[in-house]
Amino acid sequence: MRLLLVEDEQDIAETLTHFLVKQGFVVDLAPTLAIARRAVLDNDFDLVLLDRRLPDGDGLSLITHARAHQRAHRFILLTALADLDSKVSGLESGAHDYIAKPFEPRELLARIRNALRHNVITGRELKRFGPLSYDADSRAFWINDEPLVLRRTEALVLAALMARPGVLVPRESLEARVYGYDRQVSSNSLESQISRLRRNIGEKTKRIQIHSVRGVGYSLVEE
Repeated sequence: MRLLLVEDEQDIAETLTHFLVKQGFVVDLAPTLAIARRAVLDNDFDLVLLDRRLPDGDGLSLITHARAHQRAHRFILLTALADLDSKVSGLESGAHDYIAKPFEPRELLARIRNALRHNVITGRELKRFGPLSYDADSRAFWINDEPLVLRRTEALVLAALMARPGVLVPRESLEARVYGYDRQVSSNSLESQISRLRRNIGEKTKRIQIHSVRGVGYSLVEE
């Protein structure tokens, strides 16, 4: 399960990340709304843990942003705003749950597991681009209706390109997609993923190509 933690307080972020990783989750950290907005459009998170008081605005706007772009994510609000009006407004905005700070990590874990038991209605269908098909719910790919077997990192890159076929996707967005928004990666890491992805696609079709603009980004094109 992949979680996005939207939290600007470093101590809290580090403590929660360490705890959740020990529980078997993959955790990406977004310390600002700006980073979180990009993250929810680029990725299919199983759950978003969202603080409300962020340096660049109210976390509730992230829920609105995700819904406006038809990105269905489960949200649990983690906030010091514990009054009744804040709780009501948070839940009415579309959050699945609301936890007031401070809280016990075990309670958070129980609420996360409870939220993950409930399906999210995404309204998304199988996305197609030429002979390439992608199911965002199962995160599976096919070429000419035959399964395209990819490593997890390759699949994340291809999903990001598939979300905007024909459009140049900045390399920073792709790196964040694969490695997280709070990690430093070597300049050759993404190129290695792209190289393997090209090889895997090329074994099944020559119609789908990944074009590159050196130092800028990549785009998925049909030829």
